[in-house]
Amino acid sequence: IRKDAVRCCSFMISASPEFFEKLSPEREKEFFKSNLAFLQERYGKENVMYASVHKDEKTPHMHVGLVPITKEKKLSAKQIFNKVEMKQLQEAIGKHNEKFGLLRGEPSDKKYLEMNKFKLEKMKEEIKEAEQKNKGLKQENKGLEQHNLDLKKTAYEAQAVDQIEVKEKGGLLTAKTVQMSKEDFAQVQSLAKAGEVFRKENKKLEKELADERSKTSELSKKNRILEARNKELELENRFLKRAINKFMDVFKEKKQEYMIMFGHLKASVLRQMNMKITDKHFENQNELKGARHFLYEEEREKTAPKKNRNQDHEMER
Repeated sequence: IRKDAVRCCSFMISASPEFFEKLSPEREKEFFKSNLAFLQERYGKENVMYASVHKDEKTPHMHVGLVPITKEKKLSAKQIFNKVEMKQLQEAIGKHNEKFGLLRGEPSDKKYLEMNKFKLEKMKEEIKEAEQKNKGLKQENKGLEQHNLDLKKTAYEAQAVDQIEVKEKGGLLTAKTVQMSKEDFAQVQSLAKAGEVFRKENKKLEKELADERSKTSELSKKNRILEARNKELELENRFLKRAINKFMDVFKEKKQEYMIMFGHLKASVLRQMNMKITDKHFENQNELKGARHFLYEEEREKTAPKKNRNQDHEMER
């Protein structure tokens, strides 16, 4: 065994979180057992070294390890897991899991466009949240302003103490005092105590109001930045749409030509790998056409030297 030889190939069997949420524990166990049996049948039960189900993460999944032994009893991951086998494996395991209600995902050329849509939606959500927060802060500001007005009104009403009727007593030899009713004196005491409390609370509320106005200003600024970024994403989105549509138009025109070339390439790779070139390796008639062209060229190259020798012999005679 070479030092750099691949001694074990690892598989990870799983599905979407929504799929597992609907499964009972028994059905989940059946799903993993069925997929393990699929791999054992395809690559040899004796070659499977381990299979471990992990449930410590959000989505359950199974790790499977197998030694890549060929039918000729050789250790060769490269020979088993080539591009053709990997494609066929995806198709086969997709069909195998249809009984569990799973459908194989389709590849998409619009990957970047979908990512941009996601960013755009995320940006819109952030803008909406910022607007809601901004609205809430404005409501709080109104409440604070009203409270501040109430305090000023109370302070203004407290000035009514000046209208309390008092009588002065005392004179030259004694300290001057005032006389008022018991009710008026109680009112003065109450207002005196409340006045200091109102002044402190008013100062605190004015600071809170200034802070909230500052936050509102920052949110408005952030909102403007988000809206500008939103416009950029929309422009980028439109550009990508046009670019993808243009690419698809060109691709449709060249699709048949590309498929023929791809079939020719597949046949060339199969020949280099000493594998038999059969129809099962090709997905459509265009790929088969490319493969037949490769075989035709190969046959022509084999017969060309023989033909040249016959021509030389004729010339000598």
